[in-house]
Amino acid sequence: MSKKKELAKLLDELEATSSFIRAEAVRKIGRMEIPLTDIPMDLHSRLVKALSDPAPEVRAEVVMTLVFLEGEIIVPLLEPLLSDSVDMVRSNTISALSFSEAPLSEILSEKLIECMNEKSIQIRDRCARALGRLKVQGAEKILLETLQKDTSFVVRTGAVVGLGMLDFINSEVIDQLNIHLDHETSDLVRQTIVEVVSIHSTKENDPLVDL
Repeated sequence: MSKKKELAKLLDELEATSSFIRAEAVRKIGRMEIPLTDIPMDLHSRLVKALSDPAPEVRAEVVMTLVFLEGEIIVPLLEPLLSDSVDMVRSNTISALSFSEAPLSEILSEKLIECMNEKSIQIRDRCARALGRLKVQGAEKILLETLQKDTSFVVRTGAVVGLGMLDFINSEVIDQLNIHLDHETSDLVRQTIVEVVSIHSTKENDPLVDL
C-alpha cells in the first residue's frame, strides 16, 4: 500500500466508533514519513478536530502527533489541553510543548508553572523537565523549590534535570545543589545532582561562556 493510500485509510479511521482505533490511527499518522506531495489538504483540520475527541486516549495521542508533524506553529492550540480533565492528556500536552521547544506565551508559561502543583507525579516530573528545556522565566527558582520540597524522588529528579537543561546556572544555585546533596535520601537524585553540578561548574569556569 502506498503512503498516500495508507494515510487516507488512517484518516478514515479517525471517524471510527472505537476510540482505540481512532487513537491508533492518530498515533500511526504521527509516525509516518509523509512526502509533502501526499499530505491531504484536510490533514491539519482533521487532527485539530481530534483535540476535542470525547476519548482521552485520542486527545493524548493527537497532541503529540500535531507537534511531530507541525512543530511549534501548533503550540497555541495546545493551551486548552493543559486544563483537560484527564491526567494522561495533560501529561502528554506538557511533553508535546517540551518537544516543540517553542517560545511560550506568558499565559502558557503560567499554566505550565501551575502544573507543578498537580497531584500526579508524572505531570509534575514532566513539567519540571519542560520548565528547564523551554527556559521558562523563573524556572530556576521554581525547580530549586521543587527539589527542596517535593515528596517524590521522581519529581525531585525531574527538577534537577530541568535545572541541568538551563543554559547557565550561577554559583549560588550550584552551592544550593551541593547543600541539598548532603541530606538527599534518593541515590538517583544524588547522582543527577552530581552530574548537573559537574556540567555547570565546567560552564561557569569556561571563559568562552560569556563570549
